[in-house]
Amino acid sequence: MPLPGIDHAVVAVRDLDAAAASFRALGFTLTPRGHHSIGSQNHCIMLGSTYIELLAAPVSHPWLEYYRAFGEGLAAIALSTTDADAAYRELKDRGAKPPIDLARPVEGGVARFRLVQIEGAPQVFICQHLTRELVQVSLPAKKPMAGLPPSIEWSASAVLRLRGLRRGGEAHGVRLALA
Repeated sequence: MPLPGIDHAVVAVRDLDAAAASFRALGFTLTPRGHHSIGSQNHCIMLGSTYIELLAAPVSHPWLEYYRAFGEGLAAIALSTTDADAAYRELKDRGAKPPIDLARPVEGGVARFRLVQIEGAPQVFICQHLTRELVQVSLPAKKPMAGLPPSIEWSASAVLRLRGLRRGGEAHGVRLALA
């Protein structure tokens, strides 16, 4: 089953307000606070055709236990699909769990997603945007890390290097460096 590429990166945070303030201080613009139907909350940093999701998991839910135990930092990568049900069928013999539906109010409507998690691999999951027009992201790529916007570079040490960043910094387990 070919996956188009990386949909977004998830940064787990304990205190969403503090994380948002830290990333704003670094020069990022964040989306308004989102409240997911499973109890998680987020802010997104939109980066052209992809985004970084700052995710807090203040309540218990089977999908959120990994993030609650993780602490803070780059916790997961969401792979993009146009059909979560097909992804599940293709991967169910490899530990895929049935898709769950997730939603959150956004300006202009309700953003809806279908997610597929792989048993034992919570750091990677599959995400189908059902209302992509409300989120406006896609990242087609043949290789998982290929196709990132030219201003973003991932290093082996999990440092995110951004060209044009006003200053470097470290917040909530993620180090941002000038490229």
